[in-house]
Amino acid sequence: MGDSSPEYDPDYARFAAEIRALLKENGEDKQTFSSSYDPADGGWSTYVTDANAFFAGRRIKPKAWRVHYDRGLCARLALYCYNLQNGTAYDFQVISQIHEQNRLSFTKSFITFEAVNPADRTSPLTFETCVKHIDDQVTHVPNLWWETHICRVEGSEEADYEWNDGAVSDYYKGEMPKWLSNENQQRCYVVKQSELHDEKNGWLTLLTEFAFFTKWNGPLSPGEIEDCRPLITQHVVVETLDEEAEKEPSDKLNAANAIFYITFECVEDPTIGRYRAVVRKTMDGKPGHMRLEVTCSKV
Repeated sequence: MGDSSPEYDPDYARFAAEIRALLKENGEDKQTFSSSYDPADGGWSTYVTDANAFFAGRRIKPKAWRVHYDRGLCARLALYCYNLQNGTAYDFQVISQIHEQNRLSFTKSFITFEAVNPADRTSPLTFETCVKHIDDQVTHVPNLWWETHICRVEGSEEADYEWNDGAVSDYYKGEMPKWLSNENQQRCYVVKQSELHDEKNGWLTLLTEFAFFTKWNGPLSPGEIEDCRPLITQHVVVETLDEEAEKEPSDKLNAANAIFYITFECVEDPTIGRYRAVVRKTMDGKPGHMRLEVTCSKV
């Protein structure tokens, strides 16, 4: 039974219990925490200031807590996955909670955020996601990756955290592709300018932002990267294996597995210039699961 404190939230308590169960499965759980325990000492992000309160189901940060750009990218990727799988068009609004654990080779971010239906912006929905990523662990590398393991409306079904690598074709594995080659042109669809500016394809801008973040993560802080927006997406080509579900060439745009070749421009100093990015998106068929691998270079 939950406590009677005003900060107690049953849905958040359930989410915290899932995280504790996951830790226990991995042999990383802690039964008790002293009052002087600093979550950062155990690899937990200092976004969480009271581990006892978190596991008791209390909301640690107020709902008005500002969004951090790098974690906003994680939440927006998860929402893109949710929209693609459910045929919805929710718009990301704000992050309300973040709980994290840092490992040597990756970070897991458990994020609660709000999103709205464009048809009714007065009634936001609360979503939960878990995103595994490596952008905190390095100062600058040629490519980064993000992997969503949950994206669901708060209070909904249990999550499956295990990525099914066997469900993804080998064509989308291994080293990242180089820039688009002539022999692969037959598997490609050139996105029309009208499609680039269509609101329903706003997630293409998100892929461009992931590319730009990959290029400048380390040399610039997340806040400095955010200040360089807006980015101008100029040209996008989509490559797939011609899945059966692709009845028309334009269907590649919304394929579960695809490689995007993106040319874009930044007009803000100190990152002004043109860029080329390769973004590989894969999905294993499980709800809330999407993997994004990104490499980006300045032209």
